[in-house]
Amino acid sequence: KDMFEREFVGELKRLKLKRYDVCYILQCTMPTLKSRLKNPGTFTLNEINNLKECGFELNYIYEYENN
Repeated sequence: KDMFEREFVGELKRLKLKRYDVCYILQCTMPTLKSRLKNPGTFTLNEINNLKECGFELNYIYEYENN
């Protein structure tokens, strides 16, 4: 797993959520979520905002995009 996916999984545990919960939040399928985790730059601004509203703290996505 890459750095972003590890951070994401950590946030899932902290928030007591499952990947299926995130699919519901983002209104996407599991394959789409898996693709987003492999390529964090493909998350839309709306998706990032939805995750933040649910309590996610995804600092790595900004570092990833700026490198």
